[in-house]
Amino acid sequence: MRAATPEAPSIVELRPGPALHAATASDERHEIADPEDLRHYRFALAVAARRFKRYSALAREHGWQGRVDIVVSAGFATPLPMLSLVKSSGQPALDEEALTMLERASAATEMPGNLKGKDFRFVLSMEFSLAND
Repeated sequence: MRAATPEAPSIVELRPGPALHAATASDERHEIADPEDLRHYRFALAVAARRFKRYSALAREHGWQGRVDIVVSAGFATPLPMLSLVKSSGQPALDEEALTMLERASAATEMPGNLKGKDFRFVLSMEFSLAND
């Protein structure tokens, strides 16, 4: 995995898959997720991710802290959530831990049926702070 540079954060796909497609007049399957359903799912993923948070001894020893932003997206062509790193903490160990947290959270949190097959994308931020952990 490539680490994002501070000047131009790169998007690193954790799970390969097709990109979300644009709606066309002939594509009746394209549906946008309801904002309220999306808000509930986002909250459930964030709560689940906290249960899987691990602040490694190496990160603590070196005093590494930071925030990692991860995009969670899905759609008709990608029914399972895809995770993408969009803002690095500057520490690959923290970035990897944030991706692992959300990977485990998405496996433990069932996507609501009313979101399956619908296009959505949102950002979850994972904060690593020695003062709070």
